[in-house]
Amino acid sequence: MHHQIDVTVPAGATDELVAELEKHDGVLSLTLQRGGSVKPAGDVLTAHVLNRSVDSVLSVVERAREHGPLTVGTWRTETVVSTGAERAIEDDADESPWEEFERTLRHHGRTSLNYLALMGLGGGLAVAGLLSPAVPQALALAASAIIAPAFEPVAKLALALLRGSLYRIRRALVSVVVGYALLAAGGGVAFLVLRALGLAGPGVLASSQGVHMVVDPTAADWLVGACGALAGLLIVTSFREAVLAGALIALALVPAAALVGVGVVSGDVPLALEGLQRTAADMGLVVVLGGAVVLLKDRFVHHGRRPLA
Repeated sequence: MHHQIDVTVPAGATDELVAELEKHDGVLSLTLQRGGSVKPAGDVLTAHVLNRSVDSVLSVVERAREHGPLTVGTWRTETVVSTGAERAIEDDADESPWEEFERTLRHHGRTSLNYLALMGLGGGLAVAGLLSPAVPQALALAASAIIAPAFEPVAKLALALLRGSLYRIRRALVSVVVGYALLAAGGGVAFLVLRALGLAGPGVLASSQGVHMVVDPTAADWLVGACGALAGLLIVTSFREAVLAGALIALALVPAAALVGVGVVSGDVPLALEGLQRTAADMGLVVVLGGAVVLLKDRFVHHGRRPLA
């Protein structure tokens, strides 16, 4: 995985920027179209860049801001062939630039109809699983963790807190509160439907191994959750979103929040509080341990470079 970076730059900054990028070892190719951009007016640069050099290249691009507005687009490229640079390409890094990492979290944690619908469906699926026998229970809980985008808004909150941006913190909190409210509501509705069908009741809940795992976790359960929180941020910052499902399943965010809804609609206040407590604890794992991952990568991988936006 490597990168293509497209930059629209004011004409007055082009020559200086081209000179800097031309001598940059991480730039494999550089194309210039003078006057190629209509909005904003200016020249267009296209660079194929080694992944490990994206931060330093974007730092060079950022300095052109003093000449006028910039537009920067980054693209992941599966394959780059460059004669004489085969070894550098083979040994390239697997880190995501901050711009793409943050954009991923903003997209998946945005309070949209799709996000809210998936949270509600994930909550309903989790409760159906908790009230099922062991094998379908495991499948349903895994599916609910994958379907409901419960991890991304919490990770977005962790990143907003680290950035110290009140605007981003406020947006992340809205996503968390509204999304988890829909998740709990989905769980509550599912419980009411199953109870009306004679498939749910206090006895079924009391005998559910999944419910006990959520509300009465062992040290091993906490270790699983901690590993999931660490792995989640490692995955989304290193181009490995395809395996994010493992980290989501390790955390109990979805079934715990769904049990809050079950406790509310069934009048079981202790169950609702236990679900809320586990939800908050797993969120804390993501914020603290995931935040630690981001801090370490900020210091040792990205060397303190701030994202362009």
